[in-house]
Amino acid sequence: MDDFWNDIRYAVRAFAHNPVFLFVGVLTLALGIGANTAVFSVVNGVLLRPLPYDDPDRLTVIWTNFGPDLPQNWVSGPEFEEMREMNTLFDGIAVVAPTTLAITGVGEPEQVGAAAASGSFFQVMGVEPLHGRLFAAADDTPSAERVMVLSHGFWRQRFGGDPGALSRTMTANGITYTIVGVLPPDFRIRHPDAQFPAQIDLWTPMVPAFGTPYSELSRGSHFLRGFGRLKADVTLAQAQTDLDRVAVQMQERSPDYYDFEGWGLTVYSLHGDLVEEVRPALVILLGAVGFVLLIACVNVANLQLTRAAGREREIAVRTALGASRTRLIRQLLTESLMLATLGGIGGLLLAFGLVRLVLVIAPANLPLRDTISIDGPVLLYTLGIAVLTGVVFGLAPVAYGLKQSIVSSLKEGGRGATTGLSGKKLRTSLVVAEVALALVLLVGAGLLIKSLNRLLDTDPGYRTEQVLTMRIALPASRYDGEQQRVFYDELLRSVQALPGVASAGLISHLPLSGAYASGTTRVNESQTVEPEHGDNFASIEADRRWVSPDYFQTMGVSLMRGRTFSPFDGPEASPVAIVDEEFVRRFWPTEQPIGKRVAINRDDDGNLVWREVVGVVRHSKHYNLSSVGREQVYFPYRQMPLTTMYLAIRTSGEPLALARAVRSEVWAIDPDQPVSDVETMGARVSAAVSQPRFNLALLAAFAAIALSLAAVGIYGVIAYSVRQRTHEIGVRMALGATRDAVRGLVFRQGMRLTLIGVATGLVAAIVLTRLLTALLYGVSPADPMTYGVVVLLLATVAAAACVFPASRATRVDPLAVLREE
Repeated sequence: MDDFWNDIRYAVRAFAHNPVFLFVGVLTLALGIGANTAVFSVVNGVLLRPLPYDDPDRLTVIWTNFGPDLPQNWVSGPEFEEMREMNTLFDGIAVVAPTTLAITGVGEPEQVGAAAASGSFFQVMGVEPLHGRLFAAADDTPSAERVMVLSHGFWRQRFGGDPGALSRTMTANGITYTIVGVLPPDFRIRHPDAQFPAQIDLWTPMVPAFGTPYSELSRGSHFLRGFGRLKADVTLAQAQTDLDRVAVQMQERSPDYYDFEGWGLTVYSLHGDLVEEVRPALVILLGAVGFVLLIACVNVANLQLTRAAGREREIAVRTALGASRTRLIRQLLTESLMLATLGGIGGLLLAFGLVRLVLVIAPANLPLRDTISIDGPVLLYTLGIAVLTGVVFGLAPVAYGLKQSIVSSLKEGGRGATTGLSGKKLRTSLVVAEVALALVLLVGAGLLIKSLNRLLDTDPGYRTEQVLTMRIALPASRYDGEQQRVFYDELLRSVQALPGVASAGLISHLPLSGAYASGTTRVNESQTVEPEHGDNFASIEADRRWVSPDYFQTMGVSLMRGRTFSPFDGPEASPVAIVDEEFVRRFWPTEQPIGKRVAINRDDDGNLVWREVVGVVRHSKHYNLSSVGREQVYFPYRQMPLTTMYLAIRTSGEPLALARAVRSEVWAIDPDQPVSDVETMGARVSAAVSQPRFNLALLAAFAAIALSLAAVGIYGVIAYSVRQRTHEIGVRMALGATRDAVRGLVFRQGMRLTLIGVATGLVAAIVLTRLLTALLYGVSPADPMTYGVVVLLLATVAAAACVFPASRATRVDPLAVLREE
């Protein structure tokens, strides 16, 4: 311990005599460690930390599988009932249907995120109430009293945290509910599906909400999200085998419905399903920030080597006086670990700010973002990184210093490490390594930049500028089909009369809103697709949209053939439909689609209701901008009214400036009708690319840090080389070498290192950027333009780093050098 404290005191004195070295080393390490800590806090919160539920490893998500066109679909009521009845390896299976409820009676009407859940849901999730009780099986029957459970946040906001709120009533969607319980503050249903509200404040039992037992709901209506809890010690593989058996039994019970290849049930862990889409990006970002740390270590190792050059004589004297190799190693590693500790402290302080910044730029739908923080595991990770980096960058000078000859070092008088060939090779090798690592990060950032630009330039099939959108959900308890038509007709007339409104339209499921609906669509008189069951029709799982006549004009969706809907396409008119170009490409690529027929429902007698195709429109990218999506079929909302519609308004000015006026028009028709999800289409597009923009922002930041550190490394090596070669340069100039020749000599040395690093980095980049394939859109991982721009950028920065040392080399006075000799 005495030796240890002596080493610390000596290190403190040494750092005090060289504050520039201390500052640069700590700053470099703080950047590398801080960036690593920030990214690891995200990875820890999203990928590593267990979900905040009871026995989270037993929680699962259950999907229905309808073949390659729809491998992950929600669950219908009869399917839920049969899974619950037939399985043998689950402690419980539950379903949830996300929705919104209009709270009225106090102040302005408010649309609140809500969910209808099966009676077993909270038991499956392992949740206990904070106050009152949660749902029981008796609450989930058609004749049960309407009860409601509140989230902790809503209870505090609406009732001030009053326990007396239990047994009170609240009106939602025109129906009176009795409040029976309050959830604990940390409970949230966690799922990345965009159809779930960002915050669910109200929970109601499922069956009373729909008034029908699960078994009597439509088997083709897949609107329920399935969850399950495995029995103790049951694996996912065993659960999947059990559900495969259940799927076969379901197929035997309903052979007409499941008479196609690919039907099945699929089970995933809840956590795995939650983070499935973001896992590849976060792993890549963790690897990228690891490269930044390596570059930081390389730079500090170079600093240490430079410092060791001036201490070569000191180490030789210590060795000659009897210091053992172990003693010298301990002293040098103590200094390195002290430097790493200071860098770790600085990195940790930097990480607190970086985590806040990450949360600001992270997409709103990043799973588990509320769990991202610097906690115990993150602190241990930072400590481990600091110790590891201390050892890594401390080994190079230790290995070099102990390898030098005592006699030659004493004779040379401490001329410096770089006078030896091995020291020079080590230092230049480190610079080559950091140039190569920087190039890999720059190529990755360049590919993501080009990918994001391609994504933003893609044609979504509609125009997004100057369009205001909002969601209106009419309560079914107060509006039947005819009343829905009357409400929306009147709303369109009043909105279109507002100043600044160019046009307005309605759609049931707005692109990029997270809302969608699909179902089996049958096609009559198809000559290009094999008929189904021997009948004269084929079927497809297509997206369904209900729209008003002016919707296509409002959104700028081009009509390619036929006509759009008219006000005369009402309940008494012939059933009609419009299909998109992808639908035509699949079924009638060489035929005239106008006049063909499609069907999505049956009449009261069980006969298919055939609709004549009257138009073809451009395909709209609905789910995101990077995928085409399913074929789309549109229907006039006046023939099939729905309670929930999105209002789209094209304006001549700032769209959001009209929001208050539109709300007033809604309340003029119905004072108790709330408006929600008010947003411009431009903002929806921005949200749709938030994940790739987040990936790009982080990787670009890491690449910028790597480029800066690489430039500093090149500058440091060339500058030190100039100092060590002062005598040589003086002799050259005395013998007639021009200043340009000397500048060229130094410049070529730096660029030679850069070119070797670039060549090495190109090979590594070609291999490693293939990992980015899933994150790219319209760009190859081997895009030659990106590689060319990055090489040019890196060469330019390296050249700039060589300019000052090369210029300083020409200021050597040959006479002064020769006199010193």
